Amino acid sequence: MEKKIKEMIKATLNVNIDNMTEEEKDYPLLSKRFDVMPYQMLVFFTRIEKEFGIRIPDEYIADGKFNSYNDISKIILELVTEHM
Repeated sequence: MEKKIKEMIKATLNVNIDNMTEEEKDYPLLSKRFDVMPYQMLVFFTRIEKEFGIRIPDEYIADGKFNSYNDISKIILELVTEHM
C-alpha cells in the first residue's frame, strides 16, 4: 500500500517521497518546499478515495490532518483497515 501511495503522490503532485528525509515526510505537502498547488491536492484526494475505496472524512481536511506524507499514509491505512 505504501508503494501505491508514493506512486500516486509522484504522479499527481510531482513529489518523490523516496528522496525525502524522515523529517521532510512530516512537512505539509502544500508548503513552498514541495511547490504543490491546492488543486493538485484535491485531485490527489479524490484519486486516493477512488483507488482505495475509502471516504476520507471532511474533518481530516478541516483539522489539517490530510497534510503531510506521514499523515496521509496513516489516514489511508486506518481507513482501509476499517473497511476490511
